[in-house]
Amino acid sequence: GVRLRGRTGQLFALFQNSFYFNLDDALFCVGHSGLNSGPLNIATDVPKSVDWHQCGLRLGDRVWATGDKIRIGQRLELTINQTEIWRPTTVDCGWSATTLNAGLTALSHFNEDDVPRDGLARLVLSDWSSLASNPVTDYAEPAIVDLCRWLRGRTNDTKWMNRLIGLGPGLTPSGDDFIGGAMIALHAIGEAASANRMWNIAQPISLAAGNRISHAHLEAAAAGLGSAALHNAINALLHARQSELKTAVRDLDRIG
Repeated sequence: GVRLRGRTGQLFALFQNSFYFNLDDALFCVGHSGLNSGPLNIATDVPKSVDWHQCGLRLGDRVWATGDKIRIGQRLELTINQTEIWRPTTVDCGWSATTLNAGLTALSHFNEDDVPRDGLARLVLSDWSSLASNPVTDYAEPAIVDLCRWLRGRTNDTKWMNRLIGLGPGLTPSGDDFIGGAMIALHAIGEAASANRMWNIAQPISLAAGNRISHAHLEAAAAGLGSAALHNAINALLHARQSELKTAVRDLDRIG
């Protein structure tokens, strides 16, 4: 948990379903009751039908924290004295290279109709060549190959990171999501040292890119923290639990 009392900041990103604010150097995302749990997220009891624009919020609104409340501008107040602190589920023991390979095989054979056509999703499929390419995958594919070689100790070249950070569509670009997912997965399988090395390379590049929100998510990923759906997906992959994997992937698809 983060000690909030006395911290101040401002609302700097406002969307229909969520908004972002900072308190000093800590970033938070506020959403409806169905917001996926995660290291930056604050899920409220506000119904999904509510548009945050209609709550009187404005970009630049001052935000400050008192003992049991966070106040946003003059219109909104979040009571946090009964807030539950979220922590990801730990990876169950008992997985092996065999179960992981089975889980990855199941993921690679998902129905291609369920795979988004933009971003990097097509690279998950075993026969991704059947889907039309896009500029993001074309640009990222050689960088991902080089990343895999780097993780295996076959190269010291890290130029692949420059190709991936900031690449693609979305509030958090596809390339950033890929790097973040890789660091979280490395933590999950006990390879925190590799995740730390990756973050040492990514951090200055991400800071220079200037995407404040994506940098905060990458910083959390460097500590092994991502959305609850992603942690569930990794756990299901490691143990080849196909039904759990499908549910987790559907939950991931609803994020954003």
